[in-house]
Amino acid sequence: MNKVDMIARIKYNKSMNDTLKKMTDDLAALIAVPSVAAPPAPDAPFGAENRRALDAFLRLSRSLGLKTGSDGGYAGWAEYGEGKLITGVLAHLDVVPAGDGWTTPPFELDIREGVMYGRGVSDDKGPLVAALYALARLSKEHVRLNGRVRLIAGCNEEEGSACIKHYAAHCELPRVSFTPDSDFPVTASEKGILQAEIILPRCEETATRLLSLIGGTRPNIVPEKCRATLIVRGEKTEIEKTGKAAHGSTPEKGVNAVTAMLGELAGALKEDKALKRAADLFCGDAVCELGLGKADETGRTTINIGMARLSGGRITLTADMRLAATYSPAVAINALSLALGDGAEIKTLHYAPPLVHDENGKLVRTLMNVYRECTGDTTSRPLHIGGGTYAKELPGCIAFGAVFPGRDTRMHDSDECYPLSDFEKLTEICYRAVIALDREFAAE
Repeated sequence: MNKVDMIARIKYNKSMNDTLKKMTDDLAALIAVPSVAAPPAPDAPFGAENRRALDAFLRLSRSLGLKTGSDGGYAGWAEYGEGKLITGVLAHLDVVPAGDGWTTPPFELDIREGVMYGRGVSDDKGPLVAALYALARLSKEHVRLNGRVRLIAGCNEEEGSACIKHYAAHCELPRVSFTPDSDFPVTASEKGILQAEIILPRCEETATRLLSLIGGTRPNIVPEKCRATLIVRGEKTEIEKTGKAAHGSTPEKGVNAVTAMLGELAGALKEDKALKRAADLFCGDAVCELGLGKADETGRTTINIGMARLSGGRITLTADMRLAATYSPAVAINALSLALGDGAEIKTLHYAPPLVHDENGKLVRTLMNVYRECTGDTTSRPLHIGGGTYAKELPGCIAFGAVFPGRDTRMHDSDECYPLSDFEKLTEICYRAVIALDREFAAE
């Protein structure tokens, strides 16, 4: 579908001004690129579609009169200003798989009743476009900054942020930065993220045998589908469990199809003691059972069993754990090993340490003031979240927006959405935040 066709599908509100219409047109072009991680291709370390999204971002940035640069296929940037690089804004072009249950095609921007729908409208292509137009406004108005501001767009945030790690190792770093990839008003802390494979020992059943098991698409998504095939008394039996997708950092907002399947299989494969232990653990309050239940300033540990597979006769579960800062990954891995018993293998796939900002520090105070001036909200307090953002990857970076209090944007779920009015407001907040950070941190 070409851009003209996509734009024709958008039902513009009569109240939309020309700038907002242009923003939604440009967002539609980015949404149309299914930038889900894929095997590397030439000049595309995270797959051809992610590279296509990056190239589209760079073309759009140049069309808005901004200077651009690129760190190969890892990341790219748009820039305004002269002199030393002071302020950064970080956003990502990659998205999680669409999944099922959409009421409109996930990779076509749909606007109805003042709300935008499509994969990436809130995480994180919509916020990226809002930040880009904030820089374009700075350029159009010839705002005098003390230094440069750079919007950095990465291509691998959803699978470990290898893009920004590469950028940090090879490119110029801003003095201070924010990423509109969380919630307002500002995120003061993020839990540690531990992703691990749990490989259960093989169990030879006599009457019942597991032939196949597949559930989930990513560790950081609550799985909405899980399917299994068994041989029961010589007859092939198909089982399917349906849940509700949600972000892996908030598993309580979803319904986990994989853990439901574990409970079903444990009942059918009665001789499989390791499966029974796993089902009892993950179908119950696993956090408390593992001794990880203490909350601290970052919140309480959560566990999402995001994927299940059968390979070589062994069940592999992929866990996404958001660890309160109190707990190290070694403590969590040891707790899993003890709970699952001999024969279970635990392999660490990814770990990102917790991030804690001082609520009374200059960075938090500056952005809180911007948020309050733009919204009139004087009661909201800094947040502490389980989600992980680019803020962990660069010094002096913090998550700021883009979801306003009380909004449910169905991030990582079907019908991901973001209100048009918030889209416009976010652009204003990004514009003011850049000016405020440039002013406050220029002398450092």
